[in-house]
Amino acid sequence: MLSNTHLLQRFLSVVDHGTLHAAAEAVGVTQPALTRSLRLLGESVGGTLFEKRGRTLVLTPLGRLLTEQARHLMREQQLAEAELLAFRKGEHGNLRIGAASIWMLDLLPKVIARLHQRYPALQFTLSSMNYAEGARGLQDGRLDAFFGGFQRMEPLPSYLVRRPLFVARLVVIARSGHPIFDQPVADSDALAHYSWLSFQSDAAYLDNIREVLREASGQSLRVTAHCDSMSTTLKLLSEGDYLAFLPSNFLTRPRDRGLQIVQTELPEVKFNSGPIYRRFLQQNAAFRYLLDSAAEEVESFMESPDTSSA
Repeated sequence: MLSNTHLLQRFLSVVDHGTLHAAAEAVGVTQPALTRSLRLLGESVGGTLFEKRGRTLVLTPLGRLLTEQARHLMREQQLAEAELLAFRKGEHGNLRIGAASIWMLDLLPKVIARLHQRYPALQFTLSSMNYAEGARGLQDGRLDAFFGGFQRMEPLPSYLVRRPLFVARLVVIARSGHPIFDQPVADSDALAHYSWLSFQSDAAYLDNIREVLREASGQSLRVTAHCDSMSTTLKLLSEGDYLAFLPSNFLTRPRDRGLQIVQTELPEVKFNSGPIYRRFLQQNAAFRYLLDSAAEEVESFMESPDTSSA
């Protein structure tokens, strides 16, 4: 049913370009030929793939499902071809990785640098993103792996593997001289009194503390700054009397950032973190080395004096 990769390529071209004319030019076929390809593919999967809205083609529910599967199948084919090339010619292709800020700041740079010492021909495309973006990238074929927190442990498609490597604990963080530390343990009134920073790349962090504080005392937070850069968020925290709710494991190294965990009586919020990746990559020696190096780097950080108390 989905074995004809030429039909899938033409179908995805229409999805990406939105019109038959643009898609036909992109794949180098005539518009009637492209129309026939779409008809044959629709017949093979048993339904209509697009609806016409003016000059634009819009995916049907069946078309949306086929898009996800087609992108996955095409990426698996690319990975298989890359694996054969790696075996035959020593070429190692390009790994496309998405990662949350914890991984981008403190883990993956060392891991990738170490990997390149062993596999110098390997190329990386590394993008910063949150879990929701990473999940979409894995499903539509734009990513090969995502490194980050699993705040939701929903079932994965059979072609994906999840590997938890550590438990991330969300904590209230402030600069070391913040007046909130005048109290040994910050109560709900203190948490509601000061300004908060929202790390917009993963707004779920702030949503967690909002919910926990509301359930504990009915208090609400006063958010005065929103930022989608973790490095800028940390800089703002070190410069002003803000509070933030962020993972403790790799963000509170005092000698580097001058930040400190605020002790509270709020219930603990924690989740697993690690990679989600395409099952096919388990056959790739370079990727297996990447996973092993990531696990070693996590262990090293967890044993570090700067993070062991976080």
